[in-house]
Parts: sequence; C-alpha cells; structure tokens
Amino acid sequence: MERYITFQEPHRVRYTTDEGVCIHDQFIKIRYEFTTVESSIQFQGDLRRKDLVDFYDVDVVWTNVHGRTDSFGKVKGIGAIQRLKLWRDRYTTFHSLSVWANKTDGQYREYDIHCFDGEVRGRDDRAKQLRLNASGRRHNTGDDHHSHRRFSLAHRMRPRTRTSDSSEPRSMQPALDIRYLAIQFTERQAYRRFLETWLYCHSSDREFNGIPFPPNHFELPSPQILPGHSPDLPLSGWQNHTLDSVPEPSDAAEATP
Repeated sequence: MERYITFQEPHRVRYTTDEGVCIHDQFIKIRYEFTTVESSIQFQGDLRRKDLVDFYDVDVVWTNVHGRTDSFGKVKGIGAIQRLKLWRDRYTTFHSLSVWANKTDGQYREYDIHCFDGEVRGRDDRAKQLRLNASGRRHNTGDDHHSHRRFSLAHRMRPRTRTSDSSEPRSMQPALDIRYLAIQFTERQAYRRFLETWLYCHSSDREFNGIPFPPNHFELPSPQILPGHSPDLPLSGWQNHTLDSVPEPSDAAEATP
C-alpha cells in the first residue's frame, strides 16, 4: 500500500540532457513507485513537513455526515480498508490524523487532534471501535466541507516562517463542522496503541498550544551558582583585562605536506 503514491493534480515533469537541453516538458498524471516503504513514508512526510508518529490499519472511518453504512447496509463511511496515519508538524509540533477518503471524493483528509475532545467516547473494545467528538463545533451548518483539509501538493508549499493559526485564541480558531469522527480498527493491538497515543498527543497539543519552536535554537546549561556567590559579574577589574593574542601558524608550516 505504501510503496505507491498517486496525486490527483498533474505534475510538471522535465527531462534534460547533460548539456542542459530539455527533451521533455509536460504536465502529466504522476504515480510514484518506491522501492521501500521507508522511502515512501519519508517522501510523504517531507511533502507535509510532518513526521510520521504511527499508523493504524482501519476497516472503516465515518462521521455523522457520512455514516458507517449506506441505505442498503453496505459499509461505506468516508474511507474503508485504509491506513490511518498520525503526524506531528515539524514547525508547530501539532498532531493530526490523515486518511484517504476512497469512499467519497478520493482525497486525503487531515484532522487536527486539538479540534477534538480529549475524552474518547463511544468505545467498543470488542468491536475495536471508538468515537472522537469534535469540540467547539458550529451548529449552523449540516455539511463538513470545512471540517477537514484536503491534502494537495500546492497546499503544503508554505513558507517556513509562517505563523501558526494556533497563535490566535482558541475561540477564534475554525471549528469542525462534524460532530464526531468514528474509527473501526482492523487489529486489536492497533486499537489499544491508538488509545494510549491519543491521550499523550492530545494533552501535548493542549498544553503546548502550538507555539512554534524557534528553528536552529540551542540552550546552553546555566553555570553552577555556589552558595554565597553573586550571579552578577564583578564590576571592577574586568575593564582593564586584556585578551592574549593567539599566534597564527607560519606560512612555512602551512606549506609543509
């Protein structure tokens, strides 16, 4: 499943010779085939600028808008027999869930974890089902066209210096237009693993509030402060202190092989 990746929008592909002559330049539909699953996951993470935390095989994912079954009782939802992925944003450290909606519009849908309540309701351990209730949902609409983000390559080409939406107060952030997101897992081990990871990720996002961590930021350990000593630098004597020069290597030493 993970070795093949297809994009809905066409990509521009150019082939040039060693002399720089373009021999092919065309917009075509792309289907990537990777030799390893690891390289495919790395590619997906680089496009999203997110790191994969974990993934779970699921039988079906549904919402209150797109139910678990259709009018004939056939399993449908937004996606069935898919792989639910848990991501962590490299800039804001926010977590999100993504799944391919192969039963609706055929797009990848991503849901931010902090948009759901931390308490998991509707648990059915025997059926390996759970329900994530949306928090702060708007009640004046009946569809979910704003409840998720459809993943596309152009959507992810964002500058690294952007400010996160989470810098706004939570009351000003867009809420989900679905009441819940329900998941039925394929394996019991994945079901239990998701429950454990969900609690950690949700509490981490709520506590950290999505404040971006400065890139290339390092913190040095503070010097030890002994009892009876002031942490301030002495004001006398340091003005007259001179730094000793460091002798430079001679040209002859540099020329020696």
